[in-house]
Amino acid sequence: MTYYPEPIVRVLRNETLESVHYGSAAIVDANGRLLYRIGDPYFMTFLRSSAKPFQALQVVESGAAREFGFTAAEIAVMIGSHSGQVIHIETVQSILEKIGLSPENLQCGVHPAIRDDVSAPSDNRMERRTALHHNCSGKHAGMLALAVFKNLSVDDYLSPSHPVQQLIKKTIAEVCSYPENQMAAGVDGCSAPNYALPLYNMALGFARLVTPSAMPGARASAVTAVSMAMMDHPEMVGGEGRFDTALISSPGEKIISKAGAEGLHCFSLVDRRIGGALKVIDGTKRALFPAGVELIYRLGARKNDSVLDKFRRPVVKNWRGLEVGYIEPRFELSEVDHE
Repeated sequence: MTYYPEPIVRVLRNETLESVHYGSAAIVDANGRLLYRIGDPYFMTFLRSSAKPFQALQVVESGAAREFGFTAAEIAVMIGSHSGQVIHIETVQSILEKIGLSPENLQCGVHPAIRDDVSAPSDNRMERRTALHHNCSGKHAGMLALAVFKNLSVDDYLSPSHPVQQLIKKTIAEVCSYPENQMAAGVDGCSAPNYALPLYNMALGFARLVTPSAMPGARASAVTAVSMAMMDHPEMVGGEGRFDTALISSPGEKIISKAGAEGLHCFSLVDRRIGGALKVIDGTKRALFPAGVELIYRLGARKNDSVLDKFRRPVVKNWRGLEVGYIEPRFELSEVDHE
């Protein structure tokens, strides 16, 4: 059967439809059964920051986390796209100190502060910002930790041919059950290698992150450590006012959540052992959060929540701060018939 992306979010100005965003999603259990879909569940796209739980997995599985005495909060910041708050900076610094390196070893670059409030003005100021403030500095510190643990070079740790990156690629392929040689390769915003695969396989990977019984040997305990770190320290996964932090910490069913750039959101419903992957085709953040919250609501993992509702139906403001419209999710979640 051929599938196509479908309308998922609309933008209204004074109750008149102005724009429509298309998207696709897959909801999969740990056995690989496709449960629900929106649009094309096999749409292929880059994992972007939704790859971070898989990228951090080897820090635990290899024994590096135990060797260096990393805390759950330090593992969580390796997985996070943090906001550069003091708590994040201090935690990344702690990782670097434990492995005998410094912020100068981070090759992620520098960027303005990240905000998830689509109605808020962007803060593009760059003064006093360093690589430690980069949302991916924790991920990079984790990659450096793995390199130090394995006595590998650290100057080229981002090279696709570096053993650390080769190991990460292999881990993604195995957990998501997608052939390595079919994963399209690219370079992420933080200069680390990143890979593309179908939404179905991303969702499968996130289902397996919360299903230790689906993982062999040391990986079973490693996925538990990764998912528990995210649940125990949601403040490290994003930060104050951030989407992933709000979703993980909101009342209801246990969830892990990791959004990525260009309109991607992956999550796990922990007790049900299912994973989800949602993609806004045009890559817009303003459409991702409304669709993401609505999808979680439709799956029954959350009831209406005042914090999440702000992400679900954000207002549109003009340059004077006047409310001139709103953004709302509108899609069909189709149960997949396997008969």
